[in-house]
Amino acid sequence: MPDSAPVLKDAYELVRQQYGDAVGLRRDELITPALVLDIDAAQRNIDHMAGELSRMGAATIRPHYKTHKSPDLARRQVQAGAGGLSMATVWEAAILAAAGMDDLFVVNTVSHPAKLAMLAELARDHRILVAVDEAENAAAHSAAAVAAGSELGILVEVDTGMDRCGADTADDALAVARHVTDLPALRFEGITGYEGHCTMTPDHDLRHERQVEAMTFFTGVADQLEAAGIPCPIRSAGGIATWQWTAAFPGMTEIQAGTYVVMDNFHGKMVPGFEHSLTIQATVISRQSGKVIVDAGNKSVAAPADVTIVGHDHPVFRFDEEHGIFAAPGGSSLRVGDTVALVPGYSPSTVNWYDAYHVIQDNVVTDIWPITPRGPGHHGLALPA
Repeated sequence: MPDSAPVLKDAYELVRQQYGDAVGLRRDELITPALVLDIDAAQRNIDHMAGELSRMGAATIRPHYKTHKSPDLARRQVQAGAGGLSMATVWEAAILAAAGMDDLFVVNTVSHPAKLAMLAELARDHRILVAVDEAENAAAHSAAAVAAGSELGILVEVDTGMDRCGADTADDALAVARHVTDLPALRFEGITGYEGHCTMTPDHDLRHERQVEAMTFFTGVADQLEAAGIPCPIRSAGGIATWQWTAAFPGMTEIQAGTYVVMDNFHGKMVPGFEHSLTIQATVISRQSGKVIVDAGNKSVAAPADVTIVGHDHPVFRFDEEHGIFAAPGGSSLRVGDTVALVPGYSPSTVNWYDAYHVIQDNVVTDIWPITPRGPGHHGLALPA
């Protein structure tokens, strides 16, 4: 297996070489656009989530790495009591393993041979879990694990209403689970699902109603598996928009919320109690036509319709590729050359467009952290052909 440690080491060295001169600068002195992480606010978010879950005494959290893609933040989450980590890609699992993390759950179905082989190789020295939703895919994981001399933990994915991956019925999930238990080098661990369709429901009561429906079906699948003699110790679901309800739902063991660490405007409207630790520093470049125009467009900030300027009440007029355009028909105190902090509409996609965090304390840059792995590539982590 390729050694992931050099890839991780190179990521730190590269961003510190490229952006290290920013250490010691105030955030308003940064070259823009720049991704800024207030580490004290992020830590307060981590501690708040850990404290709330401890107080509830219900499910644990297996936070989703795709939100921030930072080994440094993942380590802080684990130190605060997270029960393992969730991730979207095999390459994220490889990076976290290289960073010394364990109990890694790829919450996705995986089919490419190189990715199957990588997961199986990682499982030789780490507790690795992965989602499956059909028998043939489970067999492919089994073959890869046998070849690697390892054992993979398998969670059957259940579609709770997202209309994406996952077994559609309890009978389908039971058939896949039975197949998994018969295959060598696989260890059936439970079921996983994501009630992400609830996130698209801004109305509080309707979102809760849909969450209850989704989790009633989900836990019912687990009950059916156990009634058939297949223990289901892990029942893993729950994004940030439903985290409290799903964590407290009878029968649930863990949630996969991730955005709480950095927060954004899309989720913040539905989930109070967490700070916006993630912002984009931008510079005003024009004040024409009753507008404030900054140098961070839709290549720099995701979900631009929900972007806001910290401390200024200027609604979004339009975002182009390199221009963020805010309406200011009544005028504005902002002038060309002023710097502003933008709160992203959607944080996971925003983070994925940057190489590095400018980590700040008291508005001064104290460190540069890589965002790794970013984009769809494997960054040299793939097994050789």
